[in-house]
Amino acid sequence: MQLKPFKAVLPTATGQTKIQTATTTDWDHHDTIIQPDSSYYWYELTLNGVHQWRLIASWPIDQTVTTMVPGAINTVLYPQQPVIEMLIDDWVGHFAPIVEVTDTAHVTHRLWQITEPEVNTDITAAMAPVTPQKTWLTTISTPLVMLVSTTEWQKFATAPAIPDQLIAMATPHN
Repeated sequence: MQLKPFKAVLPTATGQTKIQTATTTDWDHHDTIIQPDSSYYWYELTLNGVHQWRLIASWPIDQTVTTMVPGAINTVLYPQQPVIEMLIDDWVGHFAPIVEVTDTAHVTHRLWQITEPEVNTDITAAMAPVTPQKTWLTTISTPLVMLVSTTEWQKFATAPAIPDQLIAMATPHN
């Protein structure tokens, strides 16, 4: 997969409060912050004590896909990658999440920003030879992609909804 880190727009404390209370209709510039560096993001969803891990990355706008289903963020299902799981464990074990919010459906969303260039390089290299098993893409092409390993995907019968304002790409035409 042709993945790379990206500059993200994340919710501020006021933005997280709006996600928690579902008052996202009055979203403004005080509710977001652009991250200064390009990064990958580990994303953990927790519902009823079940955790699912995802990797959020950038990929080419013209990426070939196998299946198209409307969705908020592109999702790619890939074979289990022990290297990625090791990197998740190492990063999550040593750093606090940059965003942590529980929405009105009682789903907790946590994002860890990967700021170490060496780790970002390792992720890019580890995922380069991986062929996606299945993809769910929005009908509008977007360079933001969310990767889920096959074992992680099976944890929820129905994938929890992701708040629209949780994360976005700062410069979508990188």
